[in-house]
Amino acid sequence: MDFNRNFTGLYFWALIVLLLGVTVSCSDDDEEFVDSPSAPIYFSQDTVRFDTIFTDVGSATKELIIYNPNNKGVRLSSVRLGSKGSSGFRINLDGQYNTQFNDVEIFHEDSIFCFIEVTVNPHDSDSPILITDSLLFTLSNGVTRRVLLEAYGQDVIRTRHVTITSDTTLIPTRPIVVLDSLVVDTGVTLTITEGTTLCFHKGAGLRVHGTLVCNGTPDRPIIMRGDRTDKLFTYLPYDRLDAQWEGIMLYPESHRNIFNYCDIHSGDYGIVAPNEKDKQKQYDYDEDSIAKYTITNCIIHNISTHALYLQRTKADIYNTQISNAGGNCVTIIGGTTRFYHCTVAQFYPWNGEHGAALMFTNVADKVPYPLHLIEFTNSIITGYADDEIFGSRMEDSDAAFNYRFVSSLINTVITDEEAVNFPGCQFEPRMKDLRDMKEDERPKNRASQFRLIDTEVYLYDFRLDTLSTARQIGNGSLIPEPCKYDLRGILRPTDRPDAGCYQFEE
Repeated sequence: MDFNRNFTGLYFWALIVLLLGVTVSCSDDDEEFVDSPSAPIYFSQDTVRFDTIFTDVGSATKELIIYNPNNKGVRLSSVRLGSKGSSGFRINLDGQYNTQFNDVEIFHEDSIFCFIEVTVNPHDSDSPILITDSLLFTLSNGVTRRVLLEAYGQDVIRTRHVTITSDTTLIPTRPIVVLDSLVVDTGVTLTITEGTTLCFHKGAGLRVHGTLVCNGTPDRPIIMRGDRTDKLFTYLPYDRLDAQWEGIMLYPESHRNIFNYCDIHSGDYGIVAPNEKDKQKQYDYDEDSIAKYTITNCIIHNISTHALYLQRTKADIYNTQISNAGGNCVTIIGGTTRFYHCTVAQFYPWNGEHGAALMFTNVADKVPYPLHLIEFTNSIITGYADDEIFGSRMEDSDAAFNYRFVSSLINTVITDEEAVNFPGCQFEPRMKDLRDMKEDERPKNRASQFRLIDTEVYLYDFRLDTLSTARQIGNGSLIPEPCKYDLRGILRPTDRPDAGCYQFEE
């Protein structure tokens, strides 16, 4: 017989009995309650605020804690909504929804939780409308305490299973919530005007077989994002997370697409344009044709796979920020693609196995795709790794493989033979080299090139920091007309402009 085991078991059950006795001795019947007007109760917050909520859609749940710091219990004769429920706010106390609760008890030095939700009714307004209410706590002594409730309700336009079959222009005055993918048919042009906000539901995206023309402005960009306006945590809105919606798929038959002043963020992918030879032979790449894709003054940010993926096509990209991707920020497979004054920054925070800032190749699945040219001018290509550029050439093939980087800040390692392809470029030091240098001799590097990279709350500002080595390294004679002003509308100097999409400003 295992005496120790039996003794331990007896001790365990004796302890349980003792605890039960303590619990019984502290039962509700033994609690003393105070009725003094001076007896305080405290709240975790005096105002419960909700982020902007789309009308007819329930909000996330907010939590309010009511504390009793007294050495005796406190009775609340009622907990109620001031509007009696007409405002759209709802409360849950002790697992029950209602607009009023009576005879609520809070034991001494204890607390209770109140959960709050809201649904805002449509109000036929283009602008958000403030909805308010009060949560009233009346003690048994007649004293009433108040917590303010606030929410902004935004009317929206909802779409589901929509295919654009004729030339269409979107001029909405309210956000458009896309519940299932929005499709642009072959031979059809969808024009999206300045100030448009497209909010895509999880799994929904924009699929273009025809032509997409997005014409935003500096003051009224076109925004494409997920449809969640609430927060995962108090400090973290869902809008800062990736994979909130699908992305933009440009099919091989799609052509003459234009993106100007667009903010595309938090998708599964950003802009993806596949064009595989064996699947789409009728859409062969034409080197002499105009660009199939022109991207100007845009932001593609916070993507779970590839941010910009172009295969066997012709594209021009100006003044654009492409940042933070679980795959590659930029993937180029064959074709001709030119980048001017772009910032490609790979500081993806969630996956240690993320891709590079830039990958380019002339092969995919053992099939050659001639890379006629990939060229970066007056740009920045950087990230956490010691080498953020990955170029892959097909072996035993005469398929073209041409690349060129001019007057740019580059995070890569090159050979002497490759130097001819990097005229006027500056290279960021490797982490090993930085560790070997004296602290006062270390140049600015990686994340410190920029004003803010905060991986705790996922906030990023890719404007140049004061001591950034990207300042004044550009070639002023190579500024194309679309880059005369930077992404924020600042006039670039014609002599030694800064690299990247942002000209430095104090």
